[in-house]
Amino acid sequence: TIGTWDKPSDTGWSGHFRDLVKQAAGPFNRPSDVAMSPSGELYISDGYGNARIHRFTPDGELIASWGAPGNTAPGDFHCPHGVWVHTDGRVFVADRENSRVQIFSPEGEFLSQWTHLARPTDIYIDNDNTVYVTEFDALICMMTLEGEVLARWTVPTVIPGEGNGGHAVWVDSRGDLYVNLSQEGQRLLKYRRCG
Repeated sequence: TIGTWDKPSDTGWSGHFRDLVKQAAGPFNRPSDVAMSPSGELYISDGYGNARIHRFTPDGELIASWGAPGNTAPGDFHCPHGVWVHTDGRVFVADRENSRVQIFSPEGEFLSQWTHLARPTDIYIDNDNTVYVTEFDALICMMTLEGEVLARWTVPTVIPGEGNGGHAVWVDSRGDLYVNLSQEGQRLLKYRRCG
């Protein structure tokens, strides 16, 4: 176990995900995702009640944290919801309420960002380096590692601004895509790879 049960860090968070926290703090205040680096380090997005990414050793010791509450500057977060560490070590963060994915070095140095997303929630990068990003106000966006959109789609029940689109994504060994819907919470969509 990493963290202390029922002892959230003091961020001054109102309890509503649309509100920015007042200040960033240490681990944790409602963490949202975890990713493992090729070397076994853990990266945890502390998103609902904090504005940080925390980096841990494989044994669970804190190495560093980065991020601050905000909406525009590199390293500002407003609900960092998903995190993925690519095989090259880059850390991709779905900065949901800022409608962007921010990309960092393993040490937390800002590298770039993609701003053409509809409240991204989760990230998966397959063995062909196709990036899948679920979107809270759409469904999913497929991109290159450079952020070029390959395809984007939604389902008829998604209402922009309501946050009832994609929430999490995974790709299996056959290339089939799995997306869970956020508000319903009772439906997992599977898209079979063709070709």
